[in-house]
Amino acid sequence: MIFVVAALEEECLGLVGRWGLKLELSVHGTPQKIYSGTRFGTSIKVVVTGVLQHNAVSMLSKLLIQGIPRAVVNFGCVGAYEGRGLRIGEAFFVAACHQYDVDFQTEIAWYTRPFLLQTADLGVRRDVVCTTGSRFSLGQPGCDCEDMELYGLASLASAHEIPLYSVKYVANYCNEDGPKDFERNVVTARAAGEGVATRLVDMLCRKGKL
Repeated sequence: MIFVVAALEEECLGLVGRWGLKLELSVHGTPQKIYSGTRFGTSIKVVVTGVLQHNAVSMLSKLLIQGIPRAVVNFGCVGAYEGRGLRIGEAFFVAACHQYDVDFQTEIAWYTRPFLLQTADLGVRRDVVCTTGSRFSLGQPGCDCEDMELYGLASLASAHEIPLYSVKYVANYCNEDGPKDFERNVVTARAAGEGVATRLVDMLCRKGKL
């Protein structure tokens, strides 16, 4: 079993269609949904959690009660920091994630620490550092981009010793035009990310691990 976790349905509908998945669950009054099916004999669930870490963690936690997956793949868009070499529409693996709005530079403050993620050699960047927060920023030291869910997912996956991959694509830069660019690009910029995510999931389904 493999879980593919996205915050927004707009981010993952292309994968749902490409993989021929069916709607299994829609949580009334929320954006949370589960699409399910099989690929190369392996059960696949695409999980739409809603935005922010608490939604992602609570949704995934409920699924983990039912069974531990072979791997979790986080898929979705990020805001890229200008000058860090990322382009709109570019897809990549996140190598490490941070938490920026409580990330104090001490060893004891609230036990915030970076998490290292799994990557695969699929011809895209594997060295990107993503930081997670509940607000937008213009840049964080040592990081290339930001999202709003990955750190929480990484913490949960680490606690359960589940391999976590994160395939991201750039929908906007973190500047004054970011919100407008996000709305325009969240769907149209996802094609490269879908290709990487599909190759990754196919490899996981066929081989069990990379």
